[in-house]
Amino acid sequence: MKKHFYLLAGLVFFSTSMSAQYLREGYINSGQNVSSEKFTSLLNGWKANKKISEDDNFYISRVKPKKRFTNTATQVKKNLTKENDKRLIMWVPWDDPHKNALPDGKFDSEVFSMWNYVSHFGDWSAPLGRIPANLLDVAHKNGVAVSGVAGIPFGSLRNEYANMLNNLSQRDVKDVAAFLRYYGIDGLGYNSEFSGGSWFMSNLQEFHKNLAAEMGKQNPVYENIWYDGTDNDGNLSFDKGLGDFNDQNFGENQAAASLFFNYNWNGGSLLENSVAYAKEINRDPLYLYAGINMQGGEPRWVGNGRWTLLEKYPVSIGLWGAHTRNMFWESRNEKGSNPETMQRSYLLRTERWFTGGTRNPANCPPVGNSLNYGVDNYDFQGMSPFMTAKSTLSWDLNDEAFITYFNLGNGRFFNWNGVRCHNSEWANVGVQDYLPTWHFWFSSKLLSGEKADVPTKGLDAEFTWKDAYVGGSCLRIFGSTNSEYLHLFKTKYGLKAGDVVTIRYKAIGGKSNVKLVLTATGSETQETAYGLRTIDELPNADEWLTKTFTVTNDLAGKELALIALKFENAENLNLYLGECSIVRGKAETPSMPKIISSKLFDYNASGLDAKLIFNMNSNKAADEPVYNSDVKTSLFKVYAQQEGGEKVLMGITTSWAAMMYAIPLTIDNAKIRLGVSAVSLDMKSESEIAWTEYQDLPEYKYSEAIQLNKPVIKPNEDFEISYVDPKHAEGTWEVLDASGKSVFKATGNAVKVENGLSKEGTYDIKLTDAKGIVHEYPGYIQITSLDKGALPKIESLTANGSKTDISVEENAAVAMAYTGRQADGILSRGLKIEEAGVGFKTNAAGFTQANFATKEWTLSFWIKFNSIPNEVQILDLRAQESGWPWNNWGTFWSQYDAKNKDLCFTLRERFNHGVPEHSTHWKVNFIPQTWTHVTFVMESNGTGIREKVYVNGKLADATKWNVGSGQSGTGMNPQYFVTTNSYMEEGDHTMMMIGKGRHQLAAIDGVVDDVKFFDKKLDDKQIATLMYDNTNAIAPTLFWDFESNADGDGWIPAKSGNVKFMTIGSKPGSKEGVQILTPKAPTFDAGCFFSAGNSFKLETKPEWATNLGLITNVTGSDKMGSAAVTYPAHGDYKVTLTLENSFGKDTKTFQVIHVSTKNGIQGTTASKTKAYVVGDEIYVECVEAGNYKFSVYSVNGNQIISKALTVANGNTVKLQLCNTGIYILKVQKDGKTIRTVKLIRQ
Repeated sequence: MKKHFYLLAGLVFFSTSMSAQYLREGYINSGQNVSSEKFTSLLNGWKANKKISEDDNFYISRVKPKKRFTNTATQVKKNLTKENDKRLIMWVPWDDPHKNALPDGKFDSEVFSMWNYVSHFGDWSAPLGRIPANLLDVAHKNGVAVSGVAGIPFGSLRNEYANMLNNLSQRDVKDVAAFLRYYGIDGLGYNSEFSGGSWFMSNLQEFHKNLAAEMGKQNPVYENIWYDGTDNDGNLSFDKGLGDFNDQNFGENQAAASLFFNYNWNGGSLLENSVAYAKEINRDPLYLYAGINMQGGEPRWVGNGRWTLLEKYPVSIGLWGAHTRNMFWESRNEKGSNPETMQRSYLLRTERWFTGGTRNPANCPPVGNSLNYGVDNYDFQGMSPFMTAKSTLSWDLNDEAFITYFNLGNGRFFNWNGVRCHNSEWANVGVQDYLPTWHFWFSSKLLSGEKADVPTKGLDAEFTWKDAYVGGSCLRIFGSTNSEYLHLFKTKYGLKAGDVVTIRYKAIGGKSNVKLVLTATGSETQETAYGLRTIDELPNADEWLTKTFTVTNDLAGKELALIALKFENAENLNLYLGECSIVRGKAETPSMPKIISSKLFDYNASGLDAKLIFNMNSNKAADEPVYNSDVKTSLFKVYAQQEGGEKVLMGITTSWAAMMYAIPLTIDNAKIRLGVSAVSLDMKSESEIAWTEYQDLPEYKYSEAIQLNKPVIKPNEDFEISYVDPKHAEGTWEVLDASGKSVFKATGNAVKVENGLSKEGTYDIKLTDAKGIVHEYPGYIQITSLDKGALPKIESLTANGSKTDISVEENAAVAMAYTGRQADGILSRGLKIEEAGVGFKTNAAGFTQANFATKEWTLSFWIKFNSIPNEVQILDLRAQESGWPWNNWGTFWSQYDAKNKDLCFTLRERFNHGVPEHSTHWKVNFIPQTWTHVTFVMESNGTGIREKVYVNGKLADATKWNVGSGQSGTGMNPQYFVTTNSYMEEGDHTMMMIGKGRHQLAAIDGVVDDVKFFDKKLDDKQIATLMYDNTNAIAPTLFWDFESNADGDGWIPAKSGNVKFMTIGSKPGSKEGVQILTPKAPTFDAGCFFSAGNSFKLETKPEWATNLGLITNVTGSDKMGSAAVTYPAHGDYKVTLTLENSFGKDTKTFQVIHVSTKNGIQGTTASKTKAYVVGDEIYVECVEAGNYKFSVYSVNGNQIISKALTVANGNTVKLQLCNTGIYILKVQKDGKTIRTVKLIRQ
């Protein structure tokens, strides 16, 4: 039995990345009767059992809804009052529908951050009565209501919904209110566009009034939402505003439900009349929401204006779109498909939507009528001109401290108090911290909302996932300015003498004077300032600095109105903000949680997934909500521990349930237990850990992926081939040359090819696994000549000529020097796809509406993926300027599923008028960092067309096909696609594109080279020679080799033919989803080794880094270089060198440089414990005597060393490290952590 994977040269560290663990089906049981049409059955089940499923704790909010406050003095726009300060409802889905806001092991999960501008989140992913607690908790802390949505279908009311609504209208309001309070749900939402139900409508309206009144007694944010499609009597009645036909749905004199207007509210005097009528029936018109269809770009008619009309009336804003994913989230891959790129794009989309194109409410663009929501939405006015940023930061500090770590609620690692606990991805929006109120209000004057006071080129802020004090992210502030304020938080805290204010930050680079600014209510512009940092302090990217200030007479007895930062003389500042807190006294340590159940799930090379459910003791009745504050708890820490190993902090949760993903397991076959502790309201203490019993691990699931340990291999250079999964059973590896001759054979999980392979070219791998199954990987290994460049390698690194630690005096120049191997070279030049797509206009290449249906053609190119997300688009043809959704589909597309090694090519008629989609699946294995030759051939039978796919000169295996939903089979599709309606009629707008993403398909992050187009079908023999044809023996109609530079507009000329090529840029079109594609400046990179070009010069450049030192006189190449570094203060320092070129990089760190004062005092300061590595030993210099505990952790959170000692003043402690790697040292003195530092053992 053989398996063939067609690819070229697996020159990668990982042939396929180990996929992150994620929320799988069956992990969390939502229960039965959780669809909206069964809502009353759900109520019945809960009334009888006080639970819906064993996993109820994932759906019970433990954060009591907080109340917002108003202070006009700390508003950006002083003209916004309670009469015109608009509300906003997000009536949209959350994340992807299968998981909603449940905790996930996938970093790229939705973590909405603009809560201060939202009044209500109507979760279209959630049915009535079943909303994930994570979403409820983060919304409640920000004073935002959350409701599910009954997605009642359009048209005649169906029986199941009619029965549910009728039953609901007759329910005891107190029973329903008890259910909603128990789970923390803040409203009922209805997509009411039905006709019928006249017999229960009046009862339902009365029920809504009574329910709102009952819930309002304890919940300040409760609100029902009614889509204004169905009127008082159960008839469809769209786009008429508020009147006597729908006023009972709204409520007269008393709230029944807020109305979400359909999208044609900007016609005539609809808004004006609606406002007048609302006041006439004694209702606030701000509870009328003018609907914005973000998917469909509605209101479509702009004659009376959209935003320019809405700003004139006290009517609020309702955002919809779409049914399964919100529009901010759905197409977040517009700038690329790397998970962090998509997260950044999502943040920028939401920030520009709410605080305008400037992301600063103080200088938003003028109000216009655009409905664009893209990353580059620079001209959009945002929502902040219409509404104030709301805050809940006003509770009694005796009850609860104010603490934020600027954690968004997701990460690619998890940190606790600056220490790396593990490197697994995670997402839990419920633990998102309080984020800056205005998001982001910069001004040169304190509390100025004037555009003139915002510097043209000043500071900026963003969230970063590169570091965190707690969680997986923090706030980054960067740029240059003479003088500027960043307004952080709008507050209303009564301060007392002794309250402690803490700011924790990292100075990554640059310099600035930085002050903490506090002001009091009644004197908001009179600042009390505290110094955080001076301009002469040097950056230190390794250390979180802590500044604490105790409230004294300046602010004691006053109400705190504002927390801000002031920056003066900032130059290239790069500062991470990790904590802002106000703590009063010492909070009570909570009691230990009680574990209810646990379960272990998937176990593979990424780690183990697990679930833990627990309760807290409370004297409340079984049907009463119990909040974390009731049990003196801020959040819970969840742990995992292998028998015989150290515990690992896996994360935090506000829910009384937790998912742990990719738990790192380091001891083979050892049992594991799960634990949880409760953390106090001041985050200073935690309860004892409650543990499960040790449990056996589930069955291990092996990964079959293989890898090479080097991305570029030269003749006679040793390299290693292995399974990605270190636990995989051994296999027999055989390397075959181009003639099929065996040149290497060995058995193991990993095998090393000593002395490498002498001949340049490509080699196949033949792997026989432990079961005797043979896996063949043609062209997997590639050996290339040294003149084309190599991966950099640092041979030596010295300081003042020494390879080991040295000692110098303060401000003495240290001569750093290195040697390296030859790595520079000259080779073909490729074009970076940059997750934007590249391509050419098809009309210029001879495609027309008339000939497309039978036109034969061939397109070939070399491509290298830098990385491959699970699903990516390879080649498509579409007109992006046509309407939605056709501009997203196109005439054909090709979807590559990396997990299943499947390339699905689909042909489609433009409007799909009776012509079913024509799809064929091809077995293909694209490998990251690998140059692969791909050829698409379109052949015709005279009436229709179908494609063939070739990889590295060979026809790929066609595995299955389908035509529409009714016809399917295995192998090659026997049918040809027949159509007369393609995108060719779009003419100049239609493009053939490589790597351009679309809805739910990632764009390519990679490089393309030697793109050739033939105005004919090539046969198998021609294609077999095409990949190495550098003489164009088969003359292409069009040929782009990217050796020539682009013109001034960004167009790249062809080497053959007159059609230009481009890297695809875009600007917004006039309709939703419409983009006008334009060329953008191309970026070139190292091209394919097998191409003939020589325009790319591969250059290796050095980069030096050190903390608290000044680096000058940098010179260097691939083979040697130097730099000078000086340190103004005594201490112990390390210097890191990185040599990098387009193939990769090598890094080496020199440690330690001991810097002493002029009088010879060495190594440590009077206030800091110093640590450094020499050889295999850690040296810790303890300044003060005391009882110390030294703990060393690996980067995945496993404890390597734990040692407790009584140390005398000035003594040095030695700790031994057996293995190379990166470690975290935590030093505790007399029970308190005094130093946490990252160390490298080389």
